[in-house]
Parts: sequence; C-alpha cells; structure tokens
Amino acid sequence: MLRESSKYNFNDGTYRISKFSGGEVYVMHVDEDTIAVFPVKEFKDSTAIITKNRVNYTPFQQKFKDKKITHVFYKPSLDVDLMTIPLKYRPAINDLPNQINTNFNGAIFGGYRLDEYKLSYQRTPLNNYKQQTKHKGYSAGLYLGIGGTNIDPWVIKDPKFNLQYEGVLLISGIAMNMAADKFTFGVSFGTDQLLDKYHKEWIYQSKPCLGFTLGLDLNN
Repeated sequence: MLRESSKYNFNDGTYRISKFSGGEVYVMHVDEDTIAVFPVKEFKDSTAIITKNRVNYTPFQQKFKDKKITHVFYKPSLDVDLMTIPLKYRPAINDLPNQINTNFNGAIFGGYRLDEYKLSYQRTPLNNYKQQTKHKGYSAGLYLGIGGTNIDPWVIKDPKFNLQYEGVLLISGIAMNMAADKFTFGVSFGTDQLLDKYHKEWIYQSKPCLGFTLGLDLNN
C-alpha cells in the first residue's frame, strides 16, 4: 500500500489558492527554503498566461512562530486507484447478528481528488527558520471489482442447501479516501452481488455494507 508518487511532492506547477474555486498561481521553487508565486490570468476562451506579478515566500522576510502556516495550495485532479477493502461491516439480518468480514475484496476506484499542500516554518536550534511542506489528499468516487465471501447454510435461504464454499462477488459502490504522505485509506459504502446460481437465495444480495479501504495510486 506504499508508493512514491509525484502527488505527494510539492513540485513546480499550477495550483489553486482555495479548495473549490478562486484564482490559480504558478509556483516555482527558487531554492530549498524559498518559492516564487506567479498569478495565472485566465481568459474567456479557456487560455491562460503566467503574469509578471511575482511574490516570494521565504523564511528570511520576517520572524515566524514555530510551525506557522504561511500559505496553502491546492491541486485538483482525476484519480484512478487500485483499491482493496480488507474489512467489511454487514448489519444484522434475519437470525444473524452484525458481522465484520475479512474476505478478499479488490476494485478499481475512479473519482475526483484534491491535494492540499501547507507551507510552514519551524525554528531550528540555530534560531533560524526552515520551510516545511505538509501534504494531504482527499478523493471521492465510484469503485467496481470482485470479492469473496463464505457461503454456507446460514446465509442461504433455501432450507435444503447443505454446501460450504468461497463465493465470488461483484462489488460496487462509492468510496471516500484520504492520503497522508504515502498512505491512502478511507471508507466505502456499497453493495455485493453473488455471481453464481444461488445469488437469489443469498441473504446479503444487494444489501448495503460499509468497508475500510486501502488504495494504491495508479496515475502519478
């Protein structure tokens, strides 16, 4: 579930200055502790230019409190992830209590992602200030994949059923994920469809369930 990705690094490029709207700026790293920010001007025909109104962010401009955030940048993108659901919660149904299932579940996730980069300055033992960048990513979208589940007489409504096997599921739903450094995790809400001739008798067929997700980014 770990992967080096350019999304986790605050690279040179175009960013938003608010989460969901507002102007864009182009950020250029001048050195280890200084960035130059250029406003981006957009036109009605969807073209854009980088203006000459440059602003530098540097720890030498003024005294900062420890870890004081000086600016926040956002980068939206379309997200495609390889996702697994290692834990799944199913509510109580019929005579069975609520359950936590740990069967295999793998899916492709696609949705909207917003990466957030916070610049802060922390005082060093030499009494100067060094720039630090903290990253978080948020995504929401749909997933589709396959999974497994235990099939036995307890979960099949037919009283004559007497088999035990690992059933194959089609899983689908929505998921909301968060990235902190190299980790991606979140929650899902979806339904499962048993893919064999007993699907109409399976007590959890098309019933909602909650899951805990882990993901691997496929588009850096």
